[in-house]
Amino acid sequence: MSEARPLALIVEDEALLTLLTESLLAAEGFDTIFAVCETEAMAQAAVADRITVAVVNLHLGDDVAGQRIIRALRQHAPNLPVVVITGFDNDAPQADLRGLGWPTLRLHKPGGYDALVPAVLNVMEQVRTGARPAGGRRHTDHNV
Repeated sequence: MSEARPLALIVEDEALLTLLTESLLAAEGFDTIFAVCETEAMAQAAVADRITVAVVNLHLGDDVAGQRIIRALRQHAPNLPVVVITGFDNDAPQADLRGLGWPTLRLHKPGGYDALVPAVLNVMEQVRTGARPAGGRRHTDHNV
């Protein structure tokens, strides 16, 4: 019996960015599922224990729903690795990731997609080893 492929949840409302994310992760052996809005993402939270990693855009449509989505996912899978992709500056209140759990890395849109795969592998490795990044939350942000 073959080993199951890792499953990535992509929460993104821009179709081209969803396709880019899917392509990058598929090349690394991931299966993917999608959500384009908070309602769809919340439905995926019920199967969060099967999700290996989530890639979440904080701003969906006219709503900043990413933090709520991450909280819901982590209610079902407390150590779910999450990579946040956002166009908000790191110091913007909308981009505040405090209190959302661990492991979480932030990438800046649109250039952050070059660092997506390493970020996904990084948060997965943090869970596997239990090693938290040294230096606090701002040091875990990737300004790309």
